[in-house]
Amino acid sequence: MIRIRDIAAKLELSRVTVSAILNNRYKKLGISEKTALRVRACAKDLGYVPDQNALSMKEGRSMTIGMISSALSEGWGARIMVGALQALKGSPYRLRIEAVRGAAEEKLALESLLGSRIEGLFCCNINPTPETDSFFKTATERYKVAVASSNCAFTFPHLRVESDNQGGVEQLMQNLIALGHQKIAHLGGDELSEASRERCQAFTDCLHKHHLESKECPILLTDWDLEKVRNKTRALLTNKNKPSAILCANDTIAACALQVAHAMKISVPDQLSIVGMTDERISSLTIPLMTTVAIPWEKIGGDAIRTLLKAIEEKSPQPKAELICHKSSILKRESTATPSGC
Repeated sequence: MIRIRDIAAKLELSRVTVSAILNNRYKKLGISEKTALRVRACAKDLGYVPDQNALSMKEGRSMTIGMISSALSEGWGARIMVGALQALKGSPYRLRIEAVRGAAEEKLALESLLGSRIEGLFCCNINPTPETDSFFKTATERYKVAVASSNCAFTFPHLRVESDNQGGVEQLMQNLIALGHQKIAHLGGDELSEASRERCQAFTDCLHKHHLESKECPILLTDWDLEKVRNKTRALLTNKNKPSAILCANDTIAACALQVAHAMKISVPDQLSIVGMTDERISSLTIPLMTTVAIPWEKIGGDAIRTLLKAIEEKSPQPKAELICHKSSILKRESTATPSGC
């Protein structure tokens, strides 16, 4: 293992000088940029890796950001985590990740992370009970841990980094309406998820904005359960007043709806248009390819971590309660067309 003393010996410098440069404190000691460049180049050539444990002991800090997520098995959730990890590259901080499912695991995960003295907390896809929400608020305030989240339903002030659900639904609806669709159904998620609620509300707003009849544009919640998706899609497509298009809360729901249409011998897009929402890998593997919305998941994860790091370095106990919203963009593919009869 390459140590600071090895770099110092090779360059004939003191260990204090090398340490100051590698820990980014050299300017305070009057060390020149030329020397700093030499040390960094040598460290890179030798393959020097900072000892995180030693750094933590020296600083008296954990140098750790905690992440609690219930979406790591989802493609978009994994991409958020990748963005978070990328944001930490080149920093002395590390990410400790807890995968959870349900209120009991969420509470245990937070207790475990706080026990390891995390300096910031990033939550992804957590829809807490009122009791859990109160616990997260009290615990993070007590330990002075800054909080950022994405697709969480916390009620206490913190930083939210989200995709533009409103804008994404509007783009999909405008595209369908421009093609001539007037009977558009929405296969939504559940009543708990922040993203699900925002997408349902955006769908309702679009109906009013474009003067579409709500009775001909039903909203059906699936609880993200594929069997429920199948049942509700069949119900929609066997109704006498069936829709000519279905807007789905995510691409997995859209792919499932496409399967049902195929089994019922309903041609997509000739007889029915189907659109997704989350630009998951499955959207580019369906036949026909799925129209969806591109969302910068990696940027969402990266922004959350960068904001936490800034709060930590500024010794701010909490990022300001604010919303960072990343714009989405429609990806027009082959699953939409002018409705039959138009």
